[in-house]
Amino acid sequence: MKSHNSQSNPLPLEGLCIVDFSHFIAGPFTTQILADLGASVIKIENLKGGESGRYGPPFVDGQSHYFLSFNRNKQSVALNLKDPRGKKIAIRLIKQADVLVENFAVGVMGRLGFGHKAMTKLNPNLIYCSVSGFGQSGPLAEKRSYDLIAQAYSGVMSANGERGSSPLKIGIPIGDTTAGLYATISILSALLQRKATGAGQRLDISMYDGLLAMLANHGGYYLASGEQAEKWGSQHYISVPNGVFPVKDGFIAIAAVSDLHWQKLCKALGMPQLSTDPLYAGGLDRAKNRGTLETHLLDHLAEVSVVQAVEILDAAEVPCGPVQSIGEALEHPHIQSRGMLLDLNHPAYGALRVTGSPLGPNLVRHNPSAPPLLGENTKEILASLGYDEQDITQLMEDGVIAAAELDPSRLI
Repeated sequence: MKSHNSQSNPLPLEGLCIVDFSHFIAGPFTTQILADLGASVIKIENLKGGESGRYGPPFVDGQSHYFLSFNRNKQSVALNLKDPRGKKIAIRLIKQADVLVENFAVGVMGRLGFGHKAMTKLNPNLIYCSVSGFGQSGPLAEKRSYDLIAQAYSGVMSANGERGSSPLKIGIPIGDTTAGLYATISILSALLQRKATGAGQRLDISMYDGLLAMLANHGGYYLASGEQAEKWGSQHYISVPNGVFPVKDGFIAIAAVSDLHWQKLCKALGMPQLSTDPLYAGGLDRAKNRGTLETHLLDHLAEVSVVQAVEILDAAEVPCGPVQSIGEALEHPHIQSRGMLLDLNHPAYGALRVTGSPLGPNLVRHNPSAPPLLGENTKEILASLGYDEQDITQLMEDGVIAAAELDPSRLI
């Protein structure tokens, strides 16, 4: 299998092979993290267009922004899994794999002939990870799901939005990415456990379970009181002032979560008398008198700009920050200093910029590769399995495999 690593020290997952049947976000997000950590990730894609994440506009030279966001450092093999010869190729890959990741609807992998029981008979060491909306068991297991549906069922939407407003979906795909993170943690844990037991195992990860865990203190509030914490939009249900506030030319976030923060905030904004006012003495007092407190706060913030407010509050050691657009966040100098933007290059679609990995620089690839074209690695992967050039040509002619042909004029 091809290795992308050119670092002197081995990466954490170097030498491990991941067979990736996943598509769109949750599964590819999982396998991208594993690929960043050094694993060889082989995407199994269908011949006609590849995985569904390749279809979403906007496109960069024909490559979807969805696909470009979740598929760096991977290899692509395009197979017709309805043909026994295509299925045989996939099975040969699975036999030598350490991990299989899939996020089809429950039962699809079994119908394709790649169900957990059958694959672990072929490879008892295999860690077989299924990522789904509601898991492989339970009353909702068969239900089709996307991020929106998982947010709705989990209670997340009911806790999001302004006071008195309709339930509101979180704008980023939090259900997909949360499931991806839990899948990654589970796979890494299973790999460690396999060292002790010598056996693989089935991992059942769901967006629903992940979001329930991510309810965090909101879930704890209900379990402790039997009631749901009231939603306050960008403010906090009990910590005040803690939220987003308008200033002269925009919005800032302020998190004065302690009495000391409150006292420093009052002094910094020129309203020291409020820091000793009994109406706002403690956290519960401030929550009870939220309305009048925020009126005072808004009156003072209306006189300053975003830059001025942040400078004043930073100097007073009050946690704060500007509410930036995605563009402003991605263009901030801090993101460059943290290495959170990657500039990739590909012979077919040229220069590409993507968000990077938040993992430590010694853990991930220093020279990441761009997401692959559909079938870009079909020929080399089949050659590694023992297929000769004549076999590969015949399989292509018969519509069993497909291989991307790069334009020689664009080769680096």
